Amino acid sequence: MILKIVLSVAVIIAAYFIYRIILAALEKTFSKLKQPRQMPGTLKTIIGSVIALIALMIVLGFWNVSIAGLAASLGIGSIVVGLALQEPLSNFVSGIFLLLSGAVKDGDTIDISGTSGTVESITVNHTVVRTFDGKKVMIPNKTVWGEAITHFWPSSIRRVEMSIGVSYDSDLEKVIRVLKECLEEEQTIEKEPAPFITFEGFGSSSIDFKVRFWVRRENYFDAQMNLALRIKKRFDEEGIEIPFNQLDVHLKDKS
Repeated sequence: MILKIVLSVAVIIAAYFIYRIILAALEKTFSKLKQPRQMPGTLKTIIGSVIALIALMIVLGFWNVSIAGLAASLGIGSIVVGLALQEPLSNFVSGIFLLLSGAVKDGDTIDISGTSGTVESITVNHTVVRTFDGKKVMIPNKTVWGEAITHFWPSSIRRVEMSIGVSYDSDLEKVIRVLKECLEEEQTIEKEPAPFITFEGFGSSSIDFKVRFWVRRENYFDAQMNLALRIKKRFDEEGIEIPFNQLDVHLKDKS
């Protein structure tokens, strides 16, 4: 009995040190490759779960506990346990698929089934997402694997669109020239791919254009704010009007 206890404790301690050694080896490998370790929280969860499962099976072997025999002895209870474990096992396997496929990684900014935010980690059962307003949402891995995943930043840059309307009295050539100058002067906007301007249509109160440009993730909000301020200032200097919504009412004289 004492020997079994000692061996069981030794296996648990050994499993812990193996876990730490594997993590350290991964850190060293990624450091040599000069790359940050991908999905640190997720890797810890997966590696820890696998090592813990192996250690549990070894410990049960010391105590002559057979997994197959235990399941058979449970009889009808094994069916209940199996049903109860169906969802967690499905989530666990889905988590493995997510890890291997790279469909979702720590730090990704995504939208899954209407939940938008940044992925913190992929745990045994859930993908943990921190929403933009600070909420922590735990989405079952099975749901993440089975749903459409929208990546807001699949690369280091992303295109932004800004709608701009000008008065019908405006000189459109001047408008386009000023917009191009604003895009060229704004430092937070990427010059490659080049920004461009498109005509959107003759609106009810304005002639509408759309400015499309690319920004880096860290400049996403600053670029839009800076460009809006720059355009408004230049429009004021050039006498270009941004009109309010207008409604012309014509009254018929029936007299």
